[in-house]
Amino acid sequence: MNKWLVIGISIVVSIFIAANAVMLFSNKSEITRSYYVNEYDRVYENTFTKELEKESVIVPVNESTVTIDVDAVNDILVAAGDSVQQGTELVQLKTESADDQRMLWQTEQQAYMKEQSQLNQIIGNLESERAKANSTSSNNGTTTGNTEDEVIDVNVQVDVNVSQEGNFAHAIAEAEQKLAEVTRKLQIVSAQLSQESGELALLSPIEGSIAAIEERNGKYFIDIYGNEKSVITFANEVEWHQIKDGLQVKNYSSHLEGVVEGSILAKAVVPANASKWLTAYEQFGNKTEEPVYEMQIALEEQRIALPFGANINSVIITDEAENAVRVKTKWLLNRSKELAEVYTLTNEGRIMRSPVTVPFDVKQYAILSEGLQSESVVLNADPKNVDAPAFLPFPLDLPSWSSIKAVSWKDYMKYLTYK
Repeated sequence: MNKWLVIGISIVVSIFIAANAVMLFSNKSEITRSYYVNEYDRVYENTFTKELEKESVIVPVNESTVTIDVDAVNDILVAAGDSVQQGTELVQLKTESADDQRMLWQTEQQAYMKEQSQLNQIIGNLESERAKANSTSSNNGTTTGNTEDEVIDVNVQVDVNVSQEGNFAHAIAEAEQKLAEVTRKLQIVSAQLSQESGELALLSPIEGSIAAIEERNGKYFIDIYGNEKSVITFANEVEWHQIKDGLQVKNYSSHLEGVVEGSILAKAVVPANASKWLTAYEQFGNKTEEPVYEMQIALEEQRIALPFGANINSVIITDEAENAVRVKTKWLLNRSKELAEVYTLTNEGRIMRSPVTVPFDVKQYAILSEGLQSESVVLNADPKNVDAPAFLPFPLDLPSWSSIKAVSWKDYMKYLTYK
């Protein structure tokens, strides 16, 4: 046979074989074939969380500053670090200043009594309006309270009963909180006025500790920290958007056993670069040149044996998904925001593309809240034909060390020599 004919036939056969191989084995092949998949995972339902770890500072829930003219002071009776009760004498006043100070307290007493009366009226009006709103869904309720501190101004448009109740409850709670504060101040002023004229003293408005005593511009400023403690941390703008009121927070310290539960109480909208607590926060190595915002964390447990300004580690749970599964993020297909697809196996061992919901990612894993069930088999993202059969590597199950030790050497010899 002509050698050129042989060469030509060989070339044609080689091209035919190569073309068929490309058609059969290329990633774009439409020919049904089995896939060997060496990367896969069986998923199980669990609760997954996304966490933001922050350094935090122990701070007082309540701070109060008492001021008095230097010329009116006969003696300062406390020092920084002292513990005080509500009504403890802080400053002994001069006898010649007693009348002026008593007139000032009387003016304050009248103002607090007026504010107390207005707040009680506001609360009564709000409760009355709430009762009316709950009986109808087509009325307008407007309650306005004008006090010296602009306590509350509520204009409730009644459309849905649930919304009405939420608005009224918030307004009433805010007014009751202000009323409690005014009542406490009134009690202190009344106690100060009940003193004998020749022995007037300035009394502590709260129970706590003396934080500082400073003299500025002809006045003494006595700062008092209440005994109740909370936690604050500072977040940049990116973190600010991740943190919402009410998020669960777990707080840890090497000086405490276990975890102290808490929640985000409020987040500031104004940068806190001038905050005194930011100085303490930065002492823990949290230097930042960008604006940061204060985050207040309310603690469920108040008996915390940590001083003010102490360091504590806070883990903020920014996202949580129950009855969810996780897969490697790189195995997702056609991801768009919270929607994606993954390759899975049917009970018959065939490949399918399953749509899934991805609320968030944790490190190299995507958390799937919808689309997959527990014990589903997820395949890697290499291109595959839908409905094609797939086979996986045989699982390797090694014996445990305890099971190996349970068999003596005599048994091994018996098995090895058995015929």
